[in-house]
Amino acid sequence: MVPALALLLLALVGSGPAGDAPAASPSPAAVPAGAPARLTLPEDVKRLCAALAPVERLRPKGDAVARGDAERAHDVARGRALAGRYEAIVPAGKLELAYDAGAGTLGLAEPAQLPIADGTARLWPSEDPGLPVEVDAATARRLIEAQRAGRLSLGLEFALPDDAACGVGARGTRFTLPVEPVAWRWTNGETVIAAGGAAAERPLASAAAGATPRVTVGAPVAGPADARRAVAGRASGLEACYGEALRRTPALDGVIVAHVGGGRAAIAADSVGDPELAACVVRALGPAGGTAAAVPIRFELVPAKGAGAEAAARSRGRP
Repeated sequence: MVPALALLLLALVGSGPAGDAPAASPSPAAVPAGAPARLTLPEDVKRLCAALAPVERLRPKGDAVARGDAERAHDVARGRALAGRYEAIVPAGKLELAYDAGAGTLGLAEPAQLPIADGTARLWPSEDPGLPVEVDAATARRLIEAQRAGRLSLGLEFALPDDAACGVGARGTRFTLPVEPVAWRWTNGETVIAAGGAAAERPLASAAAGATPRVTVGAPVAGPADARRAVAGRASGLEACYGEALRRTPALDGVIVAHVGGGRAAIAADSVGDPELAACVVRALGPAGGTAAAVPIRFELVPAKGAGAEAAARSRGRP
């Protein structure tokens, strides 16, 4: 499953000159908004599972009107939860790996269930259940060696099936959840070794490995063409934001669409998935006067010359 938002954002940043920008009046809702929600703590999982509970399982209190209002509110919350995008880090020490030498892929032995949030929940991939990545034998060995050393982890971004609900253990403290994987990365500490799904289209690079950060302002998604120039004028602030984010997460990349004009800056869409970076971008753009516009900003890592650059180019399908 390829995330339409990520593809749209990448296409927008690579679009033509500013003069080709459409003249439609934008709003923060012009592009689907929201970075993936991170499921890190047991409380994160419990909140999500509570929101996903089918409305017929509710036992609201009060009279008929109060019960009806409670059911409607829950149904709205459940719809939002089902439409969300999520991410989690899976410790890979006990995952069983399988390598297919003929196909040149490494993945999880099936059936696979992925523990997250201190073991509070297990994710069950309903699509691409093995989470395969294309690797040669040498890279597969690096993955296995990282696992043996206790340094291997799996970063997974996923959506939810339309009818998703959490399975609950007997004591109500353990959950299972079917998920639809979108992108995944195998990392040794902070170094990305291999990627699959939509992440296979992103460079295997990190600031820790010597990659150079780059910030590029694209033509407006909507609004006047000169909005691009105004955002680009804040380049030093945007670069500082990215540098700070890379100190937290050395392999961070993606696109943020900033809504500018109309009084204040806001985030219209975000495929980076780092709330602190998004907040820093808003601060860097500052008060936004003039006509409203939606401007994409690409944050990317340019791999160091040599083997790392060649691997990144191959991951993008370039010679």
